[in-house]
Amino acid sequence: MTARNTAVAALLARVRDAVRAQPVTVRDVPSHAVVRRVSRDTTNLADLFATKATAVGMRVTRVDAAENDAGVDAALATLIAKHAKGDAKVVVAVRDANLAACAATAAGDRLAPNDNDDLLFDCEVGITDVDCAIAESGSLVISTNGRIRNAWITPPIHIAIVRADQILPDLVDLFELRPDAIDAASTTVITGPSKTADIEGVLVTGVHGPAAVEIVLVG
Repeated sequence: MTARNTAVAALLARVRDAVRAQPVTVRDVPSHAVVRRVSRDTTNLADLFATKATAVGMRVTRVDAAENDAGVDAALATLIAKHAKGDAKVVVAVRDANLAACAATAAGDRLAPNDNDDLLFDCEVGITDVDCAIAESGSLVISTNGRIRNAWITPPIHIAIVRADQILPDLVDLFELRPDAIDAASTTVITGPSKTADIEGVLVTGVHGPAAVEIVLVG
């Protein structure tokens, strides 16, 4: 061990000498204007988000804000009937109390408890709300703040409820405007259904997560 410690100490000394001889400087972070794709002045963010989300393979159901909870209830009930076959269960991991009640009502007797990861493997559908959404890429941002994480990873169908006022223009806005989301123990940015082409370059959907992502866009 003594010889090893001596060798490590000698290596670290050489590294320190090299750093002193050629100081490392950190380049300035580029202005957001350089990397921004969508301006904060952009209008109709909901329309842009819906277009981008559809382009990456997610399906969007629009609900007029005037319909309130009844519209969300109806949209969720339709999607659950479409995807939850037989005795398949539905798990709800929604932080917003009103939306959680809508989701539970739509799930009815299919509702599964959301406090046990093992039970999620018996669920066909996972329903969540989001922390925010990104118009530029059509992405959903969901954190574990108040939610069981596997609800949007384990079930083969993910239904996400997005309010129009949650949509941010660009991904760079996430870090400035929603630090609470990225400071969570786990935050997932979802851009389309799960896909992989690891095996012989053949694209397969639904290997590492949901094969289908449905979005209920309110407003």
